Amino acid sequence: MTKIELTRIPFIKNALKSRYPQLAVFIVMLIGYIFAILAGLIGTPVGSHNFSIVFVWIAWWAILILVAVPFFGRGWCAVCPIPLPGEWLQRGAVLSPPDKRPKWLNLRVPKMFRNIWLQNISFLLLALFSSVLLTTPNITGIILAAMLFAAMGLSIVFERRAFCRYLCPVGGFIGLYSQTAPIELRIKDKQVCVTCEGKPCYNGSPAGYGCPWDVFPGGLTSSLSERKYYCSKN
Repeated sequence: MTKIELTRIPFIKNALKSRYPQLAVFIVMLIGYIFAILAGLIGTPVGSHNFSIVFVWIAWWAILILVAVPFFGRGWCAVCPIPLPGEWLQRGAVLSPPDKRPKWLNLRVPKMFRNIWLQNISFLLLALFSSVLLTTPNITGIILAAMLFAAMGLSIVFERRAFCRYLCPVGGFIGLYSQTAPIELRIKDKQVCVTCEGKPCYNGSPAGYGCPWDVFPGGLTSSLSERKYYCSKN
């Protein structure tokens, strides 16, 4: 199969290089997420008429399974609003690079938790109680709020996106099925990554923050390789 380099298209290249398009999508998604929490907590108790139920478990879930994952792989993770507040707190900035001295604890996640078991357990719990989630808006609102606050708490204690990498119930699901997606992130020349000083794409620089996923592009070989790389270097 012939591979097409999308970054050769000027519009796509400029959109990927600029942080503002992603920030605009982030803000819209975060507003929608907060509205879904409020709708679940104070909206109509009728599940089929509540925004949080319809938007999260019907519309979003269907789009995720039928469109986002099959065609864009981990593309959803690039615009997911759940880690945003915690990440902004962690960096002490929205777009600017973080200070050299961490504002919070910035600890490494204990090695025993650097796997997909917590993600699998959280996904299993959602599946087991899906009938409750689909019919009880209050529970949906609580679950959505819990994930948002869990992501914030983990960002204050641990470095980068600990919630996304080790606890998010959707992350493991996306990582598995994204193997079939036609779009992937790869480097052009490994030698450039090897000789690059400072690895700003990973460690950050005065121009911007490093990869929040703790992923070094030079180690990417598959849509699951970010986890393999992270585990292999620790």
